[in-house]
Amino acid sequence: MKLPSALFTFALLASAVTAHAGGPSTTGALPTPANHIVGTWSNISQVGSCATGALGPVLRQTLMFHAGGTFLDSSRFPPQGITTPGGVVQRSLGLGTWSYAPVSGEHSLRQQFDFYLNNVYDGYQVIERTMLLSNDRNTISGPVVAIRYNAAGAETSRLCGEALSTRL
Repeated sequence: MKLPSALFTFALLASAVTAHAGGPSTTGALPTPANHIVGTWSNISQVGSCATGALGPVLRQTLMFHAGGTFLDSSRFPPQGITTPGGVVQRSLGLGTWSYAPVSGEHSLRQQFDFYLNNVYDGYQVIERTMLLSNDRNTISGPVVAIRYNAAGAETSRLCGEALSTRL
C-alpha cells in the first residue's frame, strides 16, 4: 500500500471511530459511552451488614452526573436533621467523582458526605458503587459499599448492598 493510500485509509478509520463515538456535540462534551450516564437520576438503595446480607431501610436520593466525571447527590434527608436517641443527626450533600472502564463497560462512583450530631461535625461517609448502565440507558444498577468514619477519621462501620437508579 502506498503512503497516500495508507493515510487515506487511516483518515477514513479515524472518522468512522469518531462517528461511532458520537462526534463533537454542541454542548462541548463528547457523547462517548462514558458520558451516557450524564444527567439527573432518581435513586433507591438499600445497605446493611456485609457479613449477613441483612438489609436496612430503603434510602432515596436524587443523583446528578456531570460530564467530565463529577457527581452531586441530594439525599431526602431533612435539612433540620433527624431526631435520634443520641441527638439530632444532619447530613450534607454528597459530592464525588465517577469514572468509566471501557473494557468492562462499567461506571464506578466514589462519593463522600459529612454528618453532624447536634450541629457538631461527627464524621463522614464514603460510598463506593459499581454501576452497570442498561442498554436503553435509562437505568443503572449495581453493588454499593458504604463506609462510615468518625470525626477522627477512624472507620466505624462498613455496609454493603445494592442501588438502582432511573433516569429522570
